[in-house]
Amino acid sequence: MTVCHPVKYFKSIESVRETTSVVYRYAKERNEGNYFKLNLSSMPEVVEFLCGIIERDYGSEYDSIPPHGRWQHINAGGHSRLEDLVSQWLQDGVDEIEISRRLVDLILISVLIDAGAGSMWSYQVNGETYSRSEGLAVASFHMFLDGALSDNAAQYPHRVNGQRLKDMTMQEFCQGFQISKVNPLSGMEGRMNLVQKLGEALISNPKIFGPDARPGAMVDYLHGLRDEKSNTIGLADVWNTLMDGLVAIWPKGRTTVEDQPIGDAWTLDTKIMASGAQGLWRDNLLDSIVTFHKLTQWLCYSILVPLEAYGHKFNITDKSLQTGLPEYRNGGLFYDFGVLELKSEHRKRGLELSKTLQSNDDIPTFTAEDGAIVEWRCLTIGLLDELLLMVNQKLGAKLSLPQLIEAGSWKAGREIAAIRRPTTKGPPIELCSDGTVF
Repeated sequence: MTVCHPVKYFKSIESVRETTSVVYRYAKERNEGNYFKLNLSSMPEVVEFLCGIIERDYGSEYDSIPPHGRWQHINAGGHSRLEDLVSQWLQDGVDEIEISRRLVDLILISVLIDAGAGSMWSYQVNGETYSRSEGLAVASFHMFLDGALSDNAAQYPHRVNGQRLKDMTMQEFCQGFQISKVNPLSGMEGRMNLVQKLGEALISNPKIFGPDARPGAMVDYLHGLRDEKSNTIGLADVWNTLMDGLVAIWPKGRTTVEDQPIGDAWTLDTKIMASGAQGLWRDNLLDSIVTFHKLTQWLCYSILVPLEAYGHKFNITDKSLQTGLPEYRNGGLFYDFGVLELKSEHRKRGLELSKTLQSNDDIPTFTAEDGAIVEWRCLTIGLLDELLLMVNQKLGAKLSLPQLIEAGSWKAGREIAAIRRPTTKGPPIELCSDGTVF
């Protein structure tokens, strides 16, 4: 790895695989970390289950598997909402560059509100009911469609503006997401604060987000960074644009370095033990940090479609720098098949918190900064890399990691959760969510 200024390093995409792999290798060598036992002998069962889902849904047409992204969630229920909207825009004479901007507008806000919704919330539209990630996606789509995210809905309904997000009230937020006492959304206040902070970030970064404070203005900013001959931008260009433009939205209380927020990054005692006496930074805080940047990664995966397929149609290099997403569907897949097993003393702690919160007594609950959650996320990233190799070997395929997540791991995590916990269909470990993590 390249050692640079710590703030710059921990905000980089390279830091995710590098910091978490230290923890994964440590656990793999010992068959355990500080919080979980690691049983790699159960991985073939995961591979078998996942390959069955891929065969069921795609047959052997592996090239038809789209990369993991918010696009499919917005189209949930067998609809083609985005394609139909793009067709409408083209009929209305909207040029492709503006279409690219509008899609980035929508996808960015939709991704940033996509932390765990909880098992009690749902969204209803046209007689259909959606929950969890798809519910949040469909709800955000309809808010966008109705002009609820534009500061000039009468003239420009299909766009997102910073001032509108900054001024959004809790009543408007609850109305848009159909939140009520009988339909509660986990982390409602944290999610609402994130929307308002996004508005502030858009306004305060006109170089990236333009005079109208639109997420989609980054299309024009990235156009200025391209290699003119090849129309190429690197994944790092997209990544740095997102991190520099949005890092201020993270809530207070997150890990900081030199008083600067570094996003979805956390300290972990396992990392210190794995690093040994001579850690890379020779500083206990810096050597304990692992980075995930899950929402930024989810956003980066998701906006590649409008950046590559519409408008300037950029060629984007180095996309393999991104990792699997360390969230509860992917992580739950490994837990439900016994690849990961929470150590008894930590399971006891988690069950005590569940009891305190009056949630499901059988499912352990932890806060986002708890070592159990942080280690779970580290191990999930390492296991997804191993899973990709095993699945491709079994199928004789060359799936990319985003394809594996889309066709297999995320879907398999959801399906095994429904089998193991048919009442809630929720994860095997609950997060005490503030609406901003995963």
